[in-house]
Amino acid sequence: MNPATPMFLLGLVIGTGLLMIGLGLGLWLGRKMASPPVLDDRPEREQLIRFVRNFASWTNDFAGDFSKYQTQVRTLSQQAESSPSNASIKDVQNLLSQISEANQDLQSRLDSAEVRLENQTKELASYLNEARTDGLTGLANRRAFDQKLDEYFARWTAHKQIFCLALIDIDYFKKINDTYGHPAGDTVLRELAVQLRHLAADCLTIARYGGEEFAILLDQSLEDAAAFVDQLRRCIQAREILADGKSIRITVSCGVSQILPDERIGKLVRRSDEALYSAKLAGRNRVYFHDGKLCRPFGNPVPAADSVELAPAESQVSAASNHLGSRQQRLQQRLERLIQES
Repeated sequence: MNPATPMFLLGLVIGTGLLMIGLGLGLWLGRKMASPPVLDDRPEREQLIRFVRNFASWTNDFAGDFSKYQTQVRTLSQQAESSPSNASIKDVQNLLSQISEANQDLQSRLDSAEVRLENQTKELASYLNEARTDGLTGLANRRAFDQKLDEYFARWTAHKQIFCLALIDIDYFKKINDTYGHPAGDTVLRELAVQLRHLAADCLTIARYGGEEFAILLDQSLEDAAAFVDQLRRCIQAREILADGKSIRITVSCGVSQILPDERIGKLVRRSDEALYSAKLAGRNRVYFHDGKLCRPFGNPVPAADSVELAPAESQVSAASNHLGSRQQRLQQRLERLIQES
């Protein structure tokens, strides 16, 4: 067998493999770019386009090197075939030396290609991580959370594995920014993310849902999930946050709901949001859960006296909200009795 044939076949296999990797990556990136953006993702698109161009340039360079190697090996093979049968040992040694040099050159280029491919892989992994991570808190962002929500909904559809969605919102966050400044507000968001990551480490997913709102997915029943979220609320209330040498205490309002049969994701999110809104109306610093019919309070929470101090007008609004919350509870109880009687 011609001595150049094995290396030619090896190069052909490697080149084909790289081509398949490039095609697969191109198809995957094409699907990602074709999906309609929810937010303004122009910086991400520019980064993605730059990555694709770098990968295409590297692939083109390697393809050129591989083509050059093929041409060189083909020329040497032709020389070997056309050599007279009485060629001298020196001629044969010279030909083998050229083949060896071509193989060494290819090996060097393969090593370089491996390093560049590894760097491109790291760059892609870094891009994917940044595209799914909130830059301020380090938690999953809204896009990554929505993907996880789709995954767990698919599991629910296939295997009926229940899960709950909890929305957690910082009370009077605008007041924190106005009183202590936006850098202090950023510190509050980061510290709350640290607390959630520590306290809810066993939960399915934790994300910054947007602004001062966070979201958690729990593989628990509605009652257990509400109890767990209420424990989170109490821990957050009890801890001080230091920002620029100032001590800040915060409270959070929470809404929880559980996936129900024959329900879409949109309804689950809407019910959690309604429960969160009910917690806000009832005076904040509490947990409400939506049982599929009504929003109900969990436990009997009392707002902290040392939470962010309210201005007089805000105090009046809070008092009115408490009154409205009490009326809402009474209306809910009346509705429950009517439903039971009917």
